[in-house]
Amino acid sequence: MLTSYFTALSGINANSQAINVIGNNLANINTTAYKGARANFAELLGAISYAADGNPIQTGLGTVSAGVSPLFTQGSIQATGRPTDVAISGNGFFVLSTGTGYAYTRAGNFGFNDTGELVNSDGFTVAGYMASAGVINSNAALSPITIQGSRTLPPKATTALGITANLDSQAATTTSFTSSAVQIYDSLGLAHTVTFTFTKTGAMDWTWDASIPATDTGGALTDPPVSIGSGTFTFNSAGALTDPTENPTLTVAGLASGAADMSIEFQVLDSNGNPRFTSNSGASAVSSVTQDGYASSTLREVAIDGNGVISGIYDNGQVNSLAQLALANFNNPEGLLKFIGNTFVKSVSSGEPSIGAPRTGGRGMVDGAALELSNVDIAEQFTSLIIAQRGYQANSRVIATTDQLYQEAINLRQ
Repeated sequence: MLTSYFTALSGINANSQAINVIGNNLANINTTAYKGARANFAELLGAISYAADGNPIQTGLGTVSAGVSPLFTQGSIQATGRPTDVAISGNGFFVLSTGTGYAYTRAGNFGFNDTGELVNSDGFTVAGYMASAGVINSNAALSPITIQGSRTLPPKATTALGITANLDSQAATTTSFTSSAVQIYDSLGLAHTVTFTFTKTGAMDWTWDASIPATDTGGALTDPPVSIGSGTFTFNSAGALTDPTENPTLTVAGLASGAADMSIEFQVLDSNGNPRFTSNSGASAVSSVTQDGYASSTLREVAIDGNGVISGIYDNGQVNSLAQLALANFNNPEGLLKFIGNTFVKSVSSGEPSIGAPRTGGRGMVDGAALELSNVDIAEQFTSLIIAQRGYQANSRVIATTDQLYQEAINLRQ
C-alpha cells in the first residue's frame, strides 16, 4: 500500500509540470511568433512477474515526464505597416548572428541600429545576403545585413534613351515637329535637357536632330543649341519604320560640369527590334519617353517582398535591391534549444541547419510589414488547464485515501 503514496505523488508532480507549461504558454500568448509547448507523460512501470497462466503481471507505479514538446504550427500573420517587420509563412527560421555563432528565430520584429545593421529586439544582427551593384547571390556566404552604406544612391549616367512617337504622314514637306524636352543625367548626376526636332523631307522620309543647350558645354545663353546626334527615318506605305534598322547613338562631349563624355543609345527600336516610331495620318505626337539615368538620391524607406529581398526606395523614385533575408530549415525543429529571448540554437537532436533563400528548398515565404503571432490557442489552453487541475486534485485524493487506510491499520492495535 505504501507505493500508492508515490504513485499519486508522481501524478501530482506530472500534472504540476503540465500546469507550469500551460502557464508559460498563456504568459506568452502575446509574444511575437511564440510557439506553444505541450507536456508529455509516460507510465512508470514496476518489476515484471508472471501469473500461473503465464501472463505477465506489470503493476504501474505512476507517471513520469516524457519531455516538453514545442508545437511549431503556423501562427496567424498580422499586418503592422512597419517596413522592417517580417513574418514567415511556412517552414524556416530567420538567421541571427550572436557574435559567437548563429541563433534562429521566427520573430521578425527587426529594426536598424545606429550603425545601419538590421537587428532583432535582443540586438542580434540579422544574417543574409548583401547585394552587389543591385544583384543578390543567395549562394554566397552569409553576412550581416547592413544598410548604412546604401542610404545614398550614387548617380547613374544615362546610357539609353527611347521615344515612342507618331510623325504625321500628311504633314507638308519641310514641316518640323519639336518633341517635348527629355532629361538625361551625366556621371555627376547633373540633368541635361535634350530636345528632338523632326523635319519631313519627303513623302515617307523624315530627318531628326537631338540637341542640348549651349550652356551645358560652356557656351553662352544666346548661342545655338549643340547637336548631339542626327539621322534620317524612312517609312513604308503602311507607316512602319524601315530605316534605320539599328539604334543610332547620341554623343555628349565636353560638358561644362566636368562629367565624363556620354554615349547614349537612341532606342528607335525596342528590345525585340520592333520600331517605336510610326508615320500614320494624325497629329505628330510623342506618347512615351524612357531613359535609364538618374541623379543621386537618399533612401526614403525599405520594403521586403515574399522572397525576402530588401529593396531601398529612394527620393528620386528608384528602387534598388539591397539584401536578402536567409531562412534556416531543420530536420527536427523540436530538437532546438531555447536561447535568449525568443531565439533558438541548434543541438545534436535538431541536426544541422539548411540555410538558403526563402521559397527555395522547402523554405517558406516571408511577408513584409507583418508579424507572426503566437500560436497559443487560449480556449485549448484553458481546457488543458482544467484537465491538469483535475488530475492534480484526483492524485491528491489518492494520497488522502491512502492515509485513511494507514490510519485504519494503525487502529487495529487498539
